[in-house]
Amino acid sequence: MDRVIEKKRRPLWQWILVLMVLVSGAAWLYNMLSDASIRTMRLSQQQTTIASVSYGAFEDITPIRGTIQPLNSVYLDAVDGGVVEEVLVEEGSFVVAGQPLIQLSNTDLRLNVARNDTSITEQLNNLSNISNGLETTKLSTDRQLIEIEYRLIVLERQEQRLKQLATDSLVSKEQYESIVDELNYQSKLRANTRARQTLEDRIRNDRMQQIALQVNKLEENLELSQSSFENLLVRAPISGQLTSLPIEVGENKIRGQRLGQIDVIEQFKIVAQVDEYYVTRVNSEQSAPFTLGGQQFQARVIKIYPEITDGTFTIDLVFDGAAPENIRRGQALQLDLTLGSAVESLLIPLGSYIQDTGGNWVFMVDNNGEYASRRSIRTGRRNNRFIEVIDGLSTGDRIITSSYNQLLEMDRIQLNL
Repeated sequence: MDRVIEKKRRPLWQWILVLMVLVSGAAWLYNMLSDASIRTMRLSQQQTTIASVSYGAFEDITPIRGTIQPLNSVYLDAVDGGVVEEVLVEEGSFVVAGQPLIQLSNTDLRLNVARNDTSITEQLNNLSNISNGLETTKLSTDRQLIEIEYRLIVLERQEQRLKQLATDSLVSKEQYESIVDELNYQSKLRANTRARQTLEDRIRNDRMQQIALQVNKLEENLELSQSSFENLLVRAPISGQLTSLPIEVGENKIRGQRLGQIDVIEQFKIVAQVDEYYVTRVNSEQSAPFTLGGQQFQARVIKIYPEITDGTFTIDLVFDGAAPENIRRGQALQLDLTLGSAVESLLIPLGSYIQDTGGNWVFMVDNNGEYASRRSIRTGRRNNRFIEVIDGLSTGDRIITSSYNQLLEMDRIQLNL
């Protein structure tokens, strides 16, 4: 007789073991898939530089490099041009205002000046003749008016004498009326002559004013034309050092061509180039301390040039207080331009990674130091040592500060010993 054999149940611990194996396998598979979707690069810790985020005083300064230049310089240009006949001073000499420096010659200029003198003289003579003609006309009109008034006086006397005689019939009525008619005629002629005199005076005054203006302009042109000869003798406009005179006897210099430069060496300025990143933060009167010969000096910004060239713009600074001794034109100085007062901020060290990311993200190292993941951040001001962090990091976080040149496409860095 057959007997039913009961199937034994699996112990509970076996079910738990199977479940654990399945969960571990799923977790392993999930990690494998997750790691496959994250772009990871293995990198030796010896090839990276890691720094910590700190909290401290941020000094809002930027280093700049400047050169010593004269505060005032004057350029010598050829006003009319010509051939260099004689160089009267040597380059590097100290000159005084008005001292002759260069003698030029220009034959065409001499001919032009002679023609201009002749033309201007003729115009002046014509204007003089017009003026004399106006005065002659005035005298003629005045003479006519004098004669008319004299005739009126004579006629009035005759009219008074003949009036009584005509009443007494001692003279003919026709003779009396002839005197009266001529008296009326001369009266009207006087009124007409006076009106003409008024008109002539107005026209003459306006014309004389115009002539005076034209004469002044012609005389100025004549003086300017004659002074062209003086321009052929180049003189020093100011006192100073003739730092540049690149000319030789016999050279032909065209109008406006540079002849030399005079510098006022008693006063100097500093010309510096500043990165365009700071173009909106540099203002006049900002200070820039520097060290020279073991001594501290101060400079301040006096001028900011708006043009940006090759990623930099130019500023002028002057010494604030005592200037260094024995400085020379072209000497280089290293200054720290102060952009603002020190404030307490979250700081990360400046590094080559900034050029790769623009300060928008960094690789932050985890607590175990095994991986570094991409982290978006928001930065503010920067100086020659630190960058101010506004958001994205906390005190004690560690970031990679070396170059990201080969890491730009990565999401995570695996740091190997």
